This record gives sequence, C-alpha cells and structure tokens, in this order.
Amino acid sequence: MAYIQLNNICFTYPDSEKPALNEISVDIQRGDFVVLIGPSGCGKSTLLKLLKPSIQPHGQLTGERLLEGESIEQLVSEQDIGFVFQDPDNQVVADEVLHELVFGLENIGLPTVEMRNRVAEMVHFLGAEDLLKRKTHELSGGQKQQVNVASILLMQPHILLLDEPTAQLDPVSARDFLEMLVQLNEEFGMTIIIAEHRLEDVLALADQVVAMKEGAIVECGTPKEVVRTLWKSSYQPFVPTTPSLALTVNEQLPHIPLTVKEGRLWLDQQLWNAYIDQKVEVASNEAEEMIRLRDVSFQYEEDQAVLHRLTLAIYKEEIYALVGGNGSGKTTLLKVLMGLLKPQKGKLTLDGQLMKWKQSEEFVFIVGYLPQNPKLFFIHETVGEELAAVMAQWNVTDQDEADSLLEALQIDHLKDRHPYDLSGGELQKAALACILIRKPKLLLLDEPTKGLDPISKIRLGDMLVELKKKGITVFMTTHDIEFASRYATTCGMMFQGQITSEGVPSDFFKGNFFYTTMIQRLFRGKSDDVMTIERALQCFDQH
Repeated sequence: MAYIQLNNICFTYPDSEKPALNEISVDIQRGDFVVLIGPSGCGKSTLLKLLKPSIQPHGQLTGERLLEGESIEQLVSEQDIGFVFQDPDNQVVADEVLHELVFGLENIGLPTVEMRNRVAEMVHFLGAEDLLKRKTHELSGGQKQQVNVASILLMQPHILLLDEPTAQLDPVSARDFLEMLVQLNEEFGMTIIIAEHRLEDVLALADQVVAMKEGAIVECGTPKEVVRTLWKSSYQPFVPTTPSLALTVNEQLPHIPLTVKEGRLWLDQQLWNAYIDQKVEVASNEAEEMIRLRDVSFQYEEDQAVLHRLTLAIYKEEIYALVGGNGSGKTTLLKVLMGLLKPQKGKLTLDGQLMKWKQSEEFVFIVGYLPQNPKLFFIHETVGEELAAVMAQWNVTDQDEADSLLEALQIDHLKDRHPYDLSGGELQKAALACILIRKPKLLLLDEPTKGLDPISKIRLGDMLVELKKKGITVFMTTHDIEFASRYATTCGMMFQGQITSEGVPSDFFKGNFFYTTMIQRLFRGKSDDVMTIERALQCFDQH
C-alpha cells in the first residue's frame, strides 16, 4: 500500500466553470522525494494544499485522499504535515524572528526547555544566528523564506510540502536549501513533495516527477523517463540545461545525463571543436546614461549600512541584471532608484537630471516598478478592472494594445479573476502587464522570473529584448542566473552594499563557481566562456 494515495481527485473553485484539478490519481511511497512541474496555473499549488486539510481551499472536491490507507481528513495531529507557502509573507505571523520560530511550538504546548533545544539546534543547522533578533518586516524575501522553513521544521513533520521554496533564494542559498532537503529525505526518511520551476538542481534529486497541465497529470515517472517524454512534447522548455544539450546533440541517447557530473562524463565522449570566441554585444561607454548613482549610502534604523558609497551607471537601452545574496541590498537599491527610500548620502541623476528624492510627476511617467511582492500592486476586484484603472490613470486608450499584451503574457483568460486567486506566476505577469501598458522609459524589476515556468520565462525574456529595441531601459534584480546570462546585456554583483563587479554575461560569469550557468559548469576547463546552449552547440563537430 502506498503511503499517500490520491484517487480521482477533482477540484473546482467557487464561480469557476473549469476544474482546477481533473481526475488526479497518484501514489507516493513513504520517504519519496516527489517534484511537481508544469506551467503557472496548472494546479500544482492547489494539489499541494489539498494534502493539508487545514489550508484546503474552498470549492467542490471529489475523490479520495488517503494517508496510510485512511482518509487524510481524519488526521489526529496536523503538525505531521508541514507546508511552506509560495509567498513567504503569507506565512509570517510574528514581528520578530525568534517569536516566529517558536509560534508553532507554543501552540502545541511544547515545554519551554524542549522549545529552546529545538530552536538552538535548528538555528545552528541553518546558520541563521544573525537573524534571530531581527524584525520580520526587515528581512528580504529569501530570508523570510528561510525563517518559514525553519519554523515548519521545528514541528518535526513526517511530510513536507513546499510550493516553489527556492523562488526567492540566491544560488548559494538555494543549493544549501536543496542539500538540506536531501538530508531530511535520506537521513530522516521525510516524505517531500515540492512544486518547483527551478529544475536545474532539483530534478536530479527526485524519486518521482509528476508533470501537470491544465489540472491533469500528463506524465509521471522517474526523472529520466519524464525528461525523455517531455523532450518530444510541447513541454520541451521544462527539460533542464544539461539533458537538453545532450538530447539536442543526440535525441536517441540511451543514458540521459541529469547532473553536471554526468554531463561532463558524457561530454568527454563527444567529438567537439575548440570554441572560437564570437563578438558579444557590449553597452558602449558612449551611450547616454539613463541613471547614475554616486556614493549612495543608506541604512535602516539601528542597523548597519545596507548601501555603502555605492556607485552605479545604467545606460539607455540596456538590460542590466543585478545578482547577489539574500539580504545584500538589491531590493533596497531598487527602492532608492524608485524614490521610495531616501539615502542618507549620495546623489542620483535620472536621464541627466539631478533627483531631489521626491517623486515628481515627470519621474512617475518615466519609471515603472515591479515589486518583489506583486500582491501589493492590486487594489481592484479583478485583473481586468485593475488594468482598466491603470489605463484610465495614464490616459491609455488603445484596448487592442492591452489585449495583445495580455495575450503575449498568456493571461488573457484571467481578466475576470480576482488577483489573489491567481498563482504566483500568473500574479507576476498580471502586475507586469499593468506596468508595461503605460510604456515607461525605465523598467525596474525585482525578481521578475519568480514564480514563472520555463515557457513564461522565454516569453518574458523575448519581451524585454523587444522593449530594449524600442528604447526602454531595463534594470532587474534576479537570482535566475540562466535568465540573466541569456537576456541581459550587462550583469553586476551586489556585495557588502556595493557593486563589486560588472560586465557582459560571458565575462561576468566566467570562472564563477555558484553564480554561473549549468552550461558554464559543464564546459569549465574546456571552453570557459560558453554560457548558453546556443553557444555550446557551436562546439560540437557537425560531421
């Protein structure tokens, strides 16, 4: 008997004609590591929530949900099932990190001594000592997610459900986080079910991969079985970089490499040519500056400086991607650029004019800002009403242009939905539509690929390239190295409140250990400046 059984699960949200889940059946063994994949809005989050009855969404549900042969609704202690939400702000309930960690333990009446032991052990395990005395509202999105995971693990669940937990984590933190999940799975036998779009690292960890589309399961099996099937379908963009390169070279490959280790062994057996450098587009120093910061410093109350004498130049028609660790100050920098925070020192010029740290009417027309939490953007009942309100505010009258934008973002069918009923990726795209419709000259994006599936990322990247051609400057913070290497014209690294290095992607990521692409890891020591599949394919003997 399977540990978890879902039999013919169907679920429909209130006032929805189309079911969110349709005839879902899957068996999960005790101790399995299961990865759910699929486009934004395909039902992954809904399926996860149905596995924890206390957060089950309202709607019409049919089918069986069994845990060890018994109905999951009859669970005696629900702390046996831990859930990490897609949006970390949905899970934070306390003002201070320490209070957040012990909140669940206090609710189950754990003795004080045991609470202290558990918290001390977990904080040491996660290396989160420096966060204990912090206020939760001061934390970055990634730090909040780390605190949420710690508070769940303190409950010592047998089953851990995670909804895109690495979306707001930097590459180093994401890798540490996944290694922690592997340790919980292998050493403690914890059953883990994770919905994830960041498949480069997570797919190889899975015992079982479940691919979903429009509320149904389209493929289920081991990672290599699923990868081979997806490669021959419209889901090909979901195949991670290493197997994607191998299957592009040889579609009939008997053994598909999933990891860099397997990929390098496969690469050693191939006939490939020494790579010849190609000319890469570089932002000219003669280009006009869109923004320049000079010696900008900022710190929150009773805290060390987040930005310290930071100097940065962003040129017109540039796509600038800023990377860096969680809490390094990337979001703070964006808020300074937006005029939401006033630095204690330094100067900022926008399009040649000195900013006085007040949002003039002209400034608001020039700059568009997508925050890390797009929920803050919405104040109307539906996506359509929100977009119409933005159009009215900015005197945009071309409805065809608005419809084309929604269609390009693949959210035209969501116009009548409440924003808070959307998935994380759908919400991100809806907020982006409201910003792009008013055609700002400078687009500030905070983690724009957060919650987006691989297909949506390609569409977003292509859209940013088109915006660049139309004269729009893009400045984004991101943890998505693959996206930055493919679409950015310039990349920069944030460290200790400053931009420590910057350059074109092929130079910037070259030689990096963690902040680099899977392809670069694969070719390290062979052709160090190969960053993307497109350039890697040029290395292979075509005869």
